[in-house]
Amino acid sequence: MKFRDYIYIICMFFFIVLSYLFFDRGFNLKTKEFIKYQENSDLNYRVFLHENDEYQEEYLKMGGRYITSLVDSIKVDFKYNSLFNRNMYGFYNYQVVGTLHAYLDSINESIWEKDYILLDNKTKVINENNIKNIDILDRFTIDYDKYKKELDDFSLKYGIDLSGYLEVNININENLNFKGVEDITEDKKNIKMIIPLSYDTFKINIENDNNKIDSYGNFNKRNKVNYLFVILGAISLSLGISFMALVIREMVKSTDKVTRYNRELKKILTEHEEKIVKVKRFYNKKKYNLIYVESFKELLDVYDKVNNPISYREIKKNEDAMFIIVDDDNAWIYQMKCGK
Repeated sequence: MKFRDYIYIICMFFFIVLSYLFFDRGFNLKTKEFIKYQENSDLNYRVFLHENDEYQEEYLKMGGRYITSLVDSIKVDFKYNSLFNRNMYGFYNYQVVGTLHAYLDSINESIWEKDYILLDNKTKVINENNIKNIDILDRFTIDYDKYKKELDDFSLKYGIDLSGYLEVNININENLNFKGVEDITEDKKNIKMIIPLSYDTFKINIENDNNKIDSYGNFNKRNKVNYLFVILGAISLSLGISFMALVIREMVKSTDKVTRYNRELKKILTEHEEKIVKVKRFYNKKKYNLIYVESFKELLDVYDKVNNPISYREIKKNEDAMFIIVDDDNAWIYQMKCGK
């Protein structure tokens, strides 16, 4: 394949792909809108203690390790804020649910669970103008003694030495419409606390990944076809088809050349089988006086004069074959190439 053929193929694919992109942009009546937002969330808790002789404080701050037998309750303040780049309406709600898990060997395999509502569902409707943000600020209390006692009672009732923890989920659900966007955007946010109940001391683990900049992708319907892109698509498709025709033409020509070459080579080898010897390699031709003939017929005339066999070898399959007659210091050569 010639370098020119590769250029034809590249141009063909380029213009066909380009036409697809133009047609898609012209006829596709949906466009994707991106609503960017930045969200921030925070959770702060205080661990309140029973009366004791060890601590003078009423409560301990977050982030420490706590003595289980001294803990009375945990008071939690949380906030969530999300700021969008366009006005919106709709509603959002939030609720806090605690789940008591009891397990025997693996913390990931609970044998008993029980749910508690720590903060009732609260819903906020957004119907004012020029609202671009969601603000939540609230608090709830975890009665640590209550859940530890529930776990101990369950373990004692069935005579099983169980371990357990309280999983607290702050769930925020959004159902929003944005200005200029038809589809409703639904999203769920979660802040989680894991509070151990079975050890002499414990630390509280918080899982919260709601501090980031992100975006929602929504589709909008366009009112009409973009005829500029349709015209550009038609032009690109025409050019692509033109280059495709050139590629097909070159392939047909190449196939025809190979066919003629093979047909002629087969005819020579068949009709003059007794005169031709197929060899794996030619002797060094540099020491001979090389005489190139224009046709196999001329080589046959030489054969009739010198009466030496014709050596044959196909240099490149389907493209190049060479016939040689050697006599004393002379070598007569006929080279048959595809397309010539």
